[in-house]
Amino acid sequence: MDNQNHVPQLTEEQQKKFEEGLVETRWTEAGEPYFVIEDGLNLDEFALLAKAVLESKKEIAHDFTSKVIRKSGEEEVTFKYHSGWFLEGLGELPLN
Repeated sequence: MDNQNHVPQLTEEQQKKFEEGLVETRWTEAGEPYFVIEDGLNLDEFALLAKAVLESKKEIAHDFTSKVIRKSGEEEVTFKYHSGWFLEGLGELPLN
């Protein structure tokens, strides 16, 4: 299994756009990040960017649901993060 094929390719332009719109990264009690962005930006677009940023860095070893929220706190969009770590799913393989 080659999980590198499933890692999204993040362009410098996408990374820059995400960083420019990002107000801050916050963390849940479970240690999972979510992102606060400037008001007026497209939440759906930034959710896709946040997912791509997380999945390209591969720093978190488990799947979870995260979100992008406006600075005003009035709206948010959730997305699913998939770690893609090579050990993921090994426990489900047959022993034969």
